[in-house]
Amino acid sequence: MNINIKIEYIPAHKYLGIWEKDAQDYFSFWEKHDCDKITGVINSLAHLEHPIITANTSGWFWENGQRGYFFGLGVRSDYNGEIPDGFALKAFPDSYYMVFSHPSFDFLTDCEKVVNGVEEITWHFDPTTKGYNWNEVNCQDYQRLFPETIGYEVLRPITKL
Repeated sequence: MNINIKIEYIPAHKYLGIWEKDAQDYFSFWEKHDCDKITGVINSLAHLEHPIITANTSGWFWENGQRGYFFGLGVRSDYNGEIPDGFALKAFPDSYYMVFSHPSFDFLTDCEKVVNGVEEITWHFDPTTKGYNWNEVNCQDYQRLFPETIGYEVLRPITKL
């Protein structure tokens, strides 16, 4: 499996989305929400998207020691506009992220293998081997799945040891 690990800086931003405490991943999130409705709202706001945390970026958050899943779009840190029904707007500080990525792939034939492979490494990786600690108290983990272009990425926030 072709998995790369790099460090990426993401400036302070806000995230406009739905945080689902009872979902652990993309599929369990959509069992609880109307995909067409939610993605329609997000796509109607795509002109506001953050240049790095774009529309339809999702991921994981930690609350009281429990992991949940979110879906929405990043917006600039000065955004104070509309908040659609069911959405929340949260601010996040700048942070470096460890990015685990697999290049573009065929979604229909390779998605499960790629996602499982990247996540297996991501969730079991020890950042201290690279001089970092996880920073998930202050920031959330992001997931970018665009098979035809960037492939699949999981971004976990870090701080220097």
